[in-house]
Amino acid sequence: MAALELKEIKGNTFYIPSPANIGVYADNGRAYLIDSGNDKEAGRQICRLIESRGWKLELIFNTHSNADHCGGNAFIQQKTGCRIASTAIEAAFMENPLLEPSLLSGGYPHSGTRNKFLMAQPSKVTDIIIPGETVPGTPLVTFALPGHFLGMAGIQTPDNIVFLADTLFSEHIVGKYGIFYLFDIEEHLKTLDMLENLKADFYLPSHAQLTESITDLIKVNRAKIMEIALKITELCTGEAEHDNILAGLCSAYGIELNDNQYVLVKSAVQAYLSYLFQKGDLVKEYRAGRLFWKKN
Repeated sequence: MAALELKEIKGNTFYIPSPANIGVYADNGRAYLIDSGNDKEAGRQICRLIESRGWKLELIFNTHSNADHCGGNAFIQQKTGCRIASTAIEAAFMENPLLEPSLLSGGYPHSGTRNKFLMAQPSKVTDIIIPGETVPGTPLVTFALPGHFLGMAGIQTPDNIVFLADTLFSEHIVGKYGIFYLFDIEEHLKTLDMLENLKADFYLPSHAQLTESITDLIKVNRAKIMEIALKITELCTGEAEHDNILAGLCSAYGIELNDNQYVLVKSAVQAYLSYLFQKGDLVKEYRAGRLFWKKN
């Protein structure tokens, strides 16, 4: 992997640009991480960066349990003995990584999905956080970011910098991948509404650039969600099964499936179907051992 570097944002708040951006807050020689990268090598480089500043790593706060956000945990915790904090449900996934590919697959995952992209090495969560509380022993304030995953949370530092995890994806990612993974569409849209009123000096989404304004990015992400929801509704104009809808979306967005992409997109499609059904835009019918979706 490319060499990681530590960049100052403001005051005691720093970040490490990477495929999933990593936050660092330093205070009186102590350092606190916000996420840990995607694997052991990321963890090794993070430790070197922290050590080069003469800081002692006290804690990792994981915004959520996707492997690209907690993949460095195991190495860092073993090396430094640091605490790890997260919400309760995300802690369950970090301590039992098989849960993520199992959730996405809807059952025991085959070997093609039991890989470091969907399964980080297990790490021990020492502090369970309720969003809205301060992380114990730190000045970091947490806040809930529901929608992308089961118990995702963000962080605000005393420098008024907020780390937004996977709430917002860059315009490049939105355009390139067509469909980005969401667990709960309705809750994610509520999170986007909340972000419109969230005031900070700087914002750092995990998969977008550091910015002083997220207004345009919120619009881009919301528009893509509405676009996907509309395409799914149109695919159900007659009637359609899940695989028909999946194939139609892959064709529309030029998505080439592999083991990981299949379970991510399949699961995201299910989230959209649940959302559209709850809204009353779709109806469903079981017939001859099959489930059909139809535009209402």
